[in-house]
Amino acid sequence: MTEKARGFRAGMVDPVARLSDMDAEGIDVAILFGTQIALTVNGLMNKELAAVLCRAVNDWLIEYCSADTTRLLAVGLIPCQDPPAAVKELEYLKKAGAITAMLPTNVYGLNNLGDRMFDPIYDCAQSLEMPLSVHPQTGHDGVLGVSGVMGAGSERFRKYAYVHMTAFPFELMIAMMHMIGEGVFDRYPKLRVGFMEGGAGWLPFWAERFDEHIEKLAPQMPDLKRRASDIIRGEQVTLTCESEETGLDRVFAANGDSTVMYASDYCHWDCHFPYSVKDVVDGADLTFAQKERLLSKNAVEFFKLKNLPQPSALKIARRSWNGQEAKAASA
Repeated sequence: MTEKARGFRAGMVDPVARLSDMDAEGIDVAILFGTQIALTVNGLMNKELAAVLCRAVNDWLIEYCSADTTRLLAVGLIPCQDPPAAVKELEYLKKAGAITAMLPTNVYGLNNLGDRMFDPIYDCAQSLEMPLSVHPQTGHDGVLGVSGVMGAGSERFRKYAYVHMTAFPFELMIAMMHMIGEGVFDRYPKLRVGFMEGGAGWLPFWAERFDEHIEKLAPQMPDLKRRASDIIRGEQVTLTCESEETGLDRVFAANGDSTVMYASDYCHWDCHFPYSVKDVVDGADLTFAQKERLLSKNAVEFFKLKNLPQPSALKIARRSWNGQEAKAASA
């Protein structure tokens, strides 16, 4: 790790410290994934253990968010290797106040997200009007078809840098491709799915490439009723970007202004705390209206957020940013 890699912060386990860090970064409301267990549980062979761990993580996260339920919003965890149990946990999460639930990019490597085995989960999520959030991962590979959540490329590399570079975007590309191609969004036209933490710059290329394959290989995707690019431009699909990511103007132009949301990735080694919001604010690629959508409106619309607090964190963060700039200028 270099000096630019971020380390542990108390806010990862202490919600009061997290709220303070959100002010420092310019974030009024955070949608929070749970602990490292969240990246492991869907690869467990023991389905009963997976369900118990999901409930434990969910109860912990709901309690964490109770420190300020207007600013801290929970992403629930469900045991996708056991769809009936996952449905029960979705129903529990809805009652508990979670706003979305996490999906792995695959289960045991061979069960991809367009597989019919996951239809009960999608049917329940649509009925509950609860969006789902696909999150990639590394370091949780198991035995193909038996255990683990596979990361694309991870079996080929011996250095984590290469695994992280490939698995996060590539797994999201695969998950999105398979859900669209196997007709998930046509079977469940009100289902909303976010593809998180793998960047967004690849989306125009992927949508265009997918449309080409539909034109020439459509018989292999009999359940797909629409062009991939039309599904992506609609209200069912969104992605998150990296705060320092450039070229988002191309994504907005090709795939629509509502397709991408900001994410802080607090406080992993590759986040840019406390300057991730500043990255977007200072960026030259987007208009003010597009930045407003990226930082706020797209998430509000996709997750159908209500009862939000009055915005104030950005003003607080700006004072810190301006102070740092003043120190740099006088140095």
